[in-house]
Amino acid sequence: MKQLPDDETLDKLLELAKDFEQKAKAVYDLATEIDEKLRLRQEARRQAAIEELRKAKLEV
Repeated sequence: MKQLPDDETLDKLLELAKDFEQKAKAVYDLATEIDEKLRLRQEARRQAAIEELRKAKLEV
């Protein structure tokens, strides 16, 4: 049977896990912000395309 790490090693591992969790959350938050900006940009482009089609139909 394997021996468990000592308390000092366990504390270091816990600290590494906390650091990783914080970094992962920061990446998640950044990805969420980028996603929102892209979604808004796509919606604006979609609305612009709809307006262009409406104008084109009115000119015909």
